[in-house]
Order: sequence, then structure tokens, then C-alpha cells
Amino acid sequence: MQQLVETARRTLDVHEKAADAALHDNPKTSSTSLDANESEVCAYFVGLARQRKESCEVSLGRVQLDRRATAARIDIEQSRDSFARLLTAIEPGLEKLRSDHAARLAQAKENETRALKHLRWFQQKHGLHHRSAAYPESQVYHFAIVAALALVEWVSLSTFYAEGSDFGLLGGVLIAMTLSIVNLSLAILSGSLLRYVNHRSARRTWLALGGVAFLTTCFLLVTLGAAHYRVATNDIAQSQPGVSAPGPNQVPPRFSADADQWRAAKLAWQRLAQNPLGFEDVFSWILVVLALIFGIFAAYKGYSIDDPYPGYGQLDREVKARRAAYETAKTEYCRLVDQVFDRTLQEQAHLLSEVKSNIEYYQQLVSNTEEQRRTFAREAAELQDACNIVLKGYRQANVRARTSPPPRYFNDSVSFEGYLIRPPTGISESEERLARSYETAMKDFSDIAQKNHATVQSFRTAEIRRRDFYLNKLEKDIREKLSREEWELKG
Repeated sequence: MQQLVETARRTLDVHEKAADAALHDNPKTSSTSLDANESEVCAYFVGLARQRKESCEVSLGRVQLDRRATAARIDIEQSRDSFARLLTAIEPGLEKLRSDHAARLAQAKENETRALKHLRWFQQKHGLHHRSAAYPESQVYHFAIVAALALVEWVSLSTFYAEGSDFGLLGGVLIAMTLSIVNLSLAILSGSLLRYVNHRSARRTWLALGGVAFLTTCFLLVTLGAAHYRVATNDIAQSQPGVSAPGPNQVPPRFSADADQWRAAKLAWQRLAQNPLGFEDVFSWILVVLALIFGIFAAYKGYSIDDPYPGYGQLDREVKARRAAYETAKTEYCRLVDQVFDRTLQEQAHLLSEVKSNIEYYQQLVSNTEEQRRTFAREAAELQDACNIVLKGYRQANVRARTSPPPRYFNDSVSFEGYLIRPPTGISESEERLARSYETAMKDFSDIAQKNHATVQSFRTAEIRRRDFYLNKLEKDIREKLSREEWELKG
């Protein structure tokens, strides 16, 4: 207010004009209307009031358009229908899930039951009902130990073969690697074949024993032959004369080395045939002992690659795989069923949030409209009061400077025309009724959402019981189906 008054006084030069008018005894004592200076002051404040009125009308017009657009997005009856449709869509969705997954669940359970019946028949036939199948869970880890063992054997045996090899340590590593691969392969195969000794069939047992004996013989021949080959290569290397420059008729070194390898192999074979265990140095015995130790361990790994009874581990793994497939199908079905209820609650929360936000925004626009109208009325009154304050200052300055009595109307205050101080039109009666109906609808929607939430939870509980009954009935039907097939085969 003070700033408004001071601005008007500076802009209109109120005190100077009042003193100047007083020198001419203006306005006259008999005057009944405002003089030019007073009229200028009134015109100044009337202009401000008119600008404020126009600004308020424009702002309220925009708010009105926003209210209409917001009201167009709010449909109470449609929202009620949407809340009701959320519940009616649950049962059809569950029925569709059951029909879509019935075949998959039935097939998975049938596969599991068939595999389990086959396993039980196998246990009964082979006398294995007293124990479960035992086998390593990870074949990779099982054979990783064998691979580490082969690496240790390569390193330990390479030094023995490096002495007689023309290629030094590299040749020793290659020979040791070849020997280890052959020996470990024979040992693993022998151990795996040894499991068939446990079979109830005497024919398979004797075939397995024959195969194990053959593979063990091959393993011993390879091990002993490798030891004799090492001794032979050392003997041939020591018998060679000193290295001299090759003459024109000498054999190239590469062909000479090949000939020495063939001679060593022939000599090793002869010694093996004459005396398999006739080693003259302790290193050959160490080589044989290491190969036997590694071979025994590799044979044990081959024996424990699966259950000791042939075929038992494979059937047990098949049952577990079929059971896992059924559990996966059942878990997926249960997840989709739960998703139906979760999606319903999410859609309801989204619907309630959307309706609530629109109604709250509409109510905010209504409050904004009334707030702008109150603000306009207050500011219009301030402009009128400021006008009277400026006029009062003008008249007081005029009275002090003039010699004649002032006009009687100096004691009166001015009033703006009614349209300048009257607030613009706010919300209509229909909009007030609409706002009240929105407030009531919002309470109803909150109550509906709470009831729907409780209804959905009760549906979920009932569906869990029905789902358990459905799965139990499915498993029972599969068992009865397989029993009928068994009786039909026997008949």
C-alpha cells in the first residue's frame, strides 16, 4: 500500500499540483465535483484497477478451460464400471491359464511318473531297493582331478624321458604326454568297465572281467614298454661316438636320429619279450611305480564315474531331470496364477491413482479460482484505499496553501464503480455440484478399492486351495492312467 501511494505521488506530482491549484484558490469553495488534478488521480487508480480486472479475467478464463478439460477426463460411472471389470476378469484369466498349461503339466507329470516306475522296477529287478544311486554331481569336476593328475604325471615323467631323447626336455615332455594319455585312457576305461562286474547277469560279469583283464594287460605292456624304451634310448645315446663335422658320405643328423629311435624301439621290444621286469636302474622302476599309482587312481575315477551298478545312475538322473521339469512347469504355472492377482491389484492401484489425481487437480483448480477472486477483491480495495489516501494528501496540501475555505466535498471519499471492484465470475453452481460429487465419488472409490483388495486376496486364497486340489488330482489321474496301462499290458 505504502509503495503504491508513493509511486502515485511521484508520478502525478501531487503536492506540487496541490500547491499550484491553491494559489488560484482552486478548486473553488462552492465547487461540488473533483478538479482536474483529483480527476487525474482517480483516473490513474481506475486504470490500475481496470488492468487488474482484465488480468484476473484472463487468468480465470484459463483456469475455467483447464477445469472443463479435467472434468472431461473424469467419468464417474465409467470408473465404477472399470473397478467392477477388474474382478470379473480374474476367473476367465485363471481358466485360460489352466487350459493352456493342463497338457504341459500332465505330460511333465506323466514323464516323471514313468521314469520313477521304471527306476522302481529296475531297483526291484536288480536288488537295489535298499540304497540310492551314488554318482558324482559334476562330471567336469570329477574329470578335472584326472586332468590335474595327468599334468602331474607329464611333469614327473618328462625328466625320465628327457635323458635319452634327441630333443631333450621337449622330447621328454612329448613322450611323457603320449604315455600319460594312453595309460590314463586305458585305466579310466578299465575302471568304468569294472562296474559291470557288479551286474546280476553272469554273462556281462565275465565279459567285463575279460575286458578289464585285456585293458590291464595293455596298460602294463605300455608301462613296461615305455620303461624299456627309456633304457634303450639311454644305451644307444651312450654308445654313440663323439659328434664330428659331417662328411660328404655321412647320413644327415635328422635321418640318423630317426634311425636311432627305431633301433631303441626294437631293442625295447626285445628286452620286454625276454625279461619284462629286467631293469638295471632304479629310475625305470620309479617310472613304472609312478605310472601304476596314477593308473590305479585313474581306474578308481573311471569306476566312480557313475553308480557302481551299471544303468542305475542313469535312471536316477533321468528321474531327477523329469522331476525338475515337472517342478519347473508347476512353478511357472503358479507364478502366472499369482501374476493374475498381482496384475489386478496393480491395475486397480493405477486406476485409483489416475482418478484421484484428476479429481484432486479439479478441486485444486476450484480452490485456485476462489483464491484468485479473493485476491482480486483485496487488491481492488487496496487500490481504492490508495486512491483516497493520495486524494487526502492532495487536499491537505491544497488546504494549507489556499486562502479561501476548501470545498465541502474535500471531506468525502471516492468510490470506484462496482464492476471495477466486483470479482469476476467464479465457478458456476453446476461446477460446485460437480466438485461435491467428485469428493463423494473419491470416497466411494477408496471404499471400492479396499473391498476389491480384500476380495482379490480371498480369491487368491481360494485359488491356492483349488490349485493344490487340481495338482493333486492331476498326479492321481496320471498314476491311475499308468496303472491301467500296466494292467492292460498284463492282460
